[in-house]
Amino acid sequence: MIVVHLGAHRTATTLFQKTLADNRQRLSERGICFLGPEQIRNGDFQGLMIHHSQVTLWRSRKAQTAAQKLRSTLDSERRAGRRVILSEENILGNIRSNVDTMSIYPNIQSSLDRLQPAFEQVDVFYISIRPLDVWWNSCLSFAIRHFRRPPSAMQLDCIAFNSAGGWRTVIQAVCDAFPKAKVKVVEFGALTAKPIVQLAEVSGWQDLSHLEQKHQILNRSKTIKNLKEILEGRGDSIGIARLAQKGEGRKLNMFSETGLGMLFEAYERDLAWLRCKTDDRITFLEAPK
Repeated sequence: MIVVHLGAHRTATTLFQKTLADNRQRLSERGICFLGPEQIRNGDFQGLMIHHSQVTLWRSRKAQTAAQKLRSTLDSERRAGRRVILSEENILGNIRSNVDTMSIYPNIQSSLDRLQPAFEQVDVFYISIRPLDVWWNSCLSFAIRHFRRPPSAMQLDCIAFNSAGGWRTVIQAVCDAFPKAKVKVVEFGALTAKPIVQLAEVSGWQDLSHLEQKHQILNRSKTIKNLKEILEGRGDSIGIARLAQKGEGRKLNMFSETGLGMLFEAYERDLAWLRCKTDDRITFLEAPK
């Protein structure tokens, strides 16, 4: 059985990956191969993912070769009777692209098309989702910390408007690209702090009780105060001004009431669609309210 965890970013993906990496030997002893970002982004599979702005003939050929090598690895593990859990959130895209385009994984279709040869035999794709207002604020916090100033009010309105399709567009793209696979969707807050239980839930594997979890939270969003200090260190007066009205607490909210309302409505449509079970390939684990 092959399970591919797609993230999304900012949904406790790092905790999931770190816990499995810490248990790599224990997993192997149970006949389970774990492939995480360290393996997927380096070595034989380097070049598998391409940012849309960097697509060239050479990079496309390199990605094709990496996909073939990944397919060979997955086939080899399957033939040996071993199970595989692969976790790589950049398959969907990346936070920089989301922020640059002010939309949710805008190039997911081309990414999945490139990876289709590698993932033809995947049994389950696992996607974790989060309320869109919280998710976008977490992505923006990450972007401010690493590579962007806070967006303007107009840009924030564009993000809210462009997010009308919600997570459904992402989930549907995976379903369309891999029609033979099942898709497990887990809402943030449902088993988020328990990555081992998450894996058992999405895979059905019941022999994971020997695994150990060392961490509870990883890669947490910075506080507003921390973000202001980062911007001050860059000398970004515009960015500092944009954060000036956001308070000093932990929880960042960049959006206006109108923007929040649009994101809330989009996420409610996502939940309604997932609850309706219109596609029997999709199963949904909702967080307790």
